[in-house]
Amino acid sequence: MHRRTVQSPAAPARSESIPLPDLLDRAVVATFAALVVARPLVAGDDPGRLRLTSPGGPLSFNLCLFGVLVAALLWRAAYGRARPIRLSVVALLLANIANVGVVAGLSSQMGDRYARPGVFVFWEWVAVAVALLLTRWVVPSLSDSRGLLNVLLATAVSVAGLGIYQSLSHHLGLPTTDVVIPQDVHDLAGDDEFYPDLNRPPPQSTTPRGTLDSTETFLVYLFLMLPAAVAVSRARRGTAWARWVPAVPVVLILGAVAALLGRPFEVERHLDAAVNLIGEHPWLGVGPGNFSRAAPGALAPHSAWLGLAATTGLVGLGVFVGALAAGALAFRRPADPDPWELPPAGPRWEFYLGGIAGLLLGFIWNAGAIPPEAPPDEVFKLGASAVLRAALWFAAFALLETVRPAPKALVRAILIGVAFAVVFGLVSDAPGRPTILFLLVVMFALAINFRHSDQPVRAEGKWTKPVLVAGVIAVVGVAVAFLVTAAVPGWATASGVREARMYSRHFPDQQAQIAQKRPGPDRANALSAAEGNLRGNILKPLTDAADRDPGNAPLLLEIARWQRHLWEYQLDTHPEGAARVAKDTVRRAERAGQLDPHNLAWQRNLFEALLLYRRNSTAKQPERVAALNTRIAQIAEREPESEVPLRFRVVQMLLERGETEGLEPEVTRLFELNRAEGHGHLTESQKEEVIQRAKKVLRKLPKALEEE
Repeated sequence: MHRRTVQSPAAPARSESIPLPDLLDRAVVATFAALVVARPLVAGDDPGRLRLTSPGGPLSFNLCLFGVLVAALLWRAAYGRARPIRLSVVALLLANIANVGVVAGLSSQMGDRYARPGVFVFWEWVAVAVALLLTRWVVPSLSDSRGLLNVLLATAVSVAGLGIYQSLSHHLGLPTTDVVIPQDVHDLAGDDEFYPDLNRPPPQSTTPRGTLDSTETFLVYLFLMLPAAVAVSRARRGTAWARWVPAVPVVLILGAVAALLGRPFEVERHLDAAVNLIGEHPWLGVGPGNFSRAAPGALAPHSAWLGLAATTGLVGLGVFVGALAAGALAFRRPADPDPWELPPAGPRWEFYLGGIAGLLLGFIWNAGAIPPEAPPDEVFKLGASAVLRAALWFAAFALLETVRPAPKALVRAILIGVAFAVVFGLVSDAPGRPTILFLLVVMFALAINFRHSDQPVRAEGKWTKPVLVAGVIAVVGVAVAFLVTAAVPGWATASGVREARMYSRHFPDQQAQIAQKRPGPDRANALSAAEGNLRGNILKPLTDAADRDPGNAPLLLEIARWQRHLWEYQLDTHPEGAARVAKDTVRRAERAGQLDPHNLAWQRNLFEALLLYRRNSTAKQPERVAALNTRIAQIAEREPESEVPLRFRVVQMLLERGETEGLEPEVTRLFELNRAEGHGHLTESQKEEVIQRAKKVLRKLPKALEEE
């Protein structure tokens, strides 16, 4: 049988120094390995940045990924070193993956859609393409590909081990790893006023999820890695320590069993809504992040590829299928002969150092994602989890380095895991999340490396080659574009909301102090202190973030929400200032409506503001009631069931003020709609409340009220 020999480079003697090009090459490999380790530890899977509370870790991760690509190009350009990669099929695969992002970006810019999520989704797909390119280019040799696969499997062991502990902790009463948020904390900056479940921290999970966002994602991640772990465990064992390698798949299996026992699939799926949207917008979809706006009541279809088709259309789905087809072409060419490989000459410190750096980065990004309302000592839970993960990672990586399974077995195992993730995306949205997509393409690129392994490096030309210079300039331009269009706006919002959220914890106490003070100097001082805190510590961080992230509609609505409190303070101390605040509040809400017209949140925000102004001010009373009715009609046009509850609040406000003018037609309209179908209904207690209070205010009850 024909074999070609690929020998690992021998370790340099103590007296010899490592050449600088080789040292920098190993540094690039270590940095990429660190990002591979850190990816499952980066909290937050919100590719469209729809949540105000989404942390900045994913953006920082993608920027680091672009930085590694720039460093690799600079290394190649400066030292004339290259790897003989066959890019024909890989280039087609890269283009298709990146073009999914291009289609997503184009779809978000069409029509009256919320465009901002499309920018971030575009960059997520570009980052996925960069991950595939780096895996194929930075570690194409058989030895380095083994090292990176061992890094991936060791990370899976550390995450699975944490998941197993999470499962046991709930049954055995052990200390938990989840950050516990006090239940009495509410109404903080960043809590979505009308969709609180979208932004508020999730309750403490009773099912294992490792370091990932959900148990479902955790399970997909383990099944993606498990076939490769089984293939490695079946390799020939030449040392005593190698006998412990089967523990690697055992840990992954136990983690998967714990996840399955948590019943991760008990969620409401909206497949019909996705199919309907595809029928209504077949070519380019409704735009990334617009699914819930086009299908009210459904945040996601819980099918990754149906969701992709619904948001980017059949064009986006077709490009993704084209990427899968291009990937399949990489395996049509006959595989290279299995090389005979010498064991590595000593520990491969680039992977150990990459593991240390990746675990540290993951801890830093996780710590930065802790909600500011969490008690300070909760960070020690993250520290304990990090120690557990580090111990498992180094033990697993050391074991995996003792075996060298056949490349053909690894290719087959990796493709089984990738195929499972792709097929599972039909009934789960987990495979379409950035964390899984990143790991999926890295594993797929490793399968290509094992099938067509290349020599580590070879000399090429000098850095004066125009193509190398142009490549460096182009990639630096891409990194700068990402920084300007996505990273800086995303970081600004994450930082501003976090700071405002931290200070908004004290806002209810200040409100209570104002209510306790009698009119006079004490009340004036309490008002002044509360207004200063509101302006300087809540509104200023939010408005500064809005200046850097002007396309963020929920951020504008969050500012408008807190300006309602500022209006109340100004009404007592500075009526002219209150008028300016009211005008600015309406302006921001209307701007949010222009940015995100299919989201009724801006209409509801204006309704709340107008209701407050009408309740507490005597200015423009008829105009404000008319404006309230206009907002109710616009909301009811899309959500008819909301009309009666909203009109009840208007009537309730008029009854509280004891006003007779304008009350009778509002009460009549309320009870007429209450009898009709499709407009919502009053509860018996609400009807009784309106009737009893109307008897005290109105001299003669309207006919509709008498009939009730």
